[in-house]
Amino acid sequence: MNESTVAVRTALALYPGRYRRERGDELAVVFADTTAEAGRFAKVRELFDLGAYGLRMRTGLTSTSPGGRLAALTAPLAAGAVAGIAAVMMYADEGGYQAPNSTRVLLSLLAFWVLNGSAVLSAGAVLLGRWTAARLLAGATALAVVADLLLQLRASIGGGLWELLYDFQWDGPFLLWALVLLAAPRDALPSPTWRERGMVVAAALSSPFLVLSTSFYRSWHHLDLPWRAAMVCVPLLMALTALRGWYVVAVPGLAALPWTLSVNLNAIWQQVGGTWRLLPMAAVTVAAMVALVLVGRRKGPAGPGGRQLA
Repeated sequence: MNESTVAVRTALALYPGRYRRERGDELAVVFADTTAEAGRFAKVRELFDLGAYGLRMRTGLTSTSPGGRLAALTAPLAAGAVAGIAAVMMYADEGGYQAPNSTRVLLSLLAFWVLNGSAVLSAGAVLLGRWTAARLLAGATALAVVADLLLQLRASIGGGLWELLYDFQWDGPFLLWALVLLAAPRDALPSPTWRERGMVVAAALSSPFLVLSTSFYRSWHHLDLPWRAAMVCVPLLMALTALRGWYVVAVPGLAALPWTLSVNLNAIWQQVGGTWRLLPMAAVTVAAMVALVLVGRRKGPAGPGGRQLA
């Protein structure tokens, strides 16, 4: 068994078991035929695409699935929202311009500029219809967020879950919006019409108000737990209506969820007075999610435009 065969089998292992048993040999033959005269880089790229599609099938993020369709429709809004916040952060955050006096500060500054810069450039790529570049830049944003959270957690005195959730208030939207772009199937992403460009610009212009609301002591900072829970659960359940083909409802829900989840998670955890106290609220939310999933499956997966597929 040569190295190429092992790599192909590894990629095929990412596919759902039934699909792999039915189509695995065919996929392996097609891969061998298409890469017979190709160079090493082309083979690696084809192998990556082969495994990536299997992972999409396993996670339900293909262009014909509700999740993949929802991510593709939300991608312009996500790109614009994260770019608007990033632009404000680069303009207003004085910490981003301090001279590094240690290795940790230097790494934090690097994460700060990669996080924000790649987010702005990603939106620019979306406006030009360069979705591959936009998704690569979104990946850079996601990696920078993870690095920044780890650096902040390591630098904290107490550390632990509280510190992670506190920092997630600021970095969380960047990570979650970037994941929306990465989750969107390439063949389902919209072409850059004026409508899509308008969505990007509108989201970029409106999202900075979110930064202002979290930077000052606004009245909503003192919201009671039920209101905070609603700010998380309502967009989540809206996003899940994609299982019924209700994309008009689901898209704004998913677009809002990265911010509402990030800014409320820490406060919810503190207000309940212990993780175990979240169980009743989590149980109700999970029950509603399961109901939507079961209804969606019973009626069949939704196709583009909300049509039910046979």
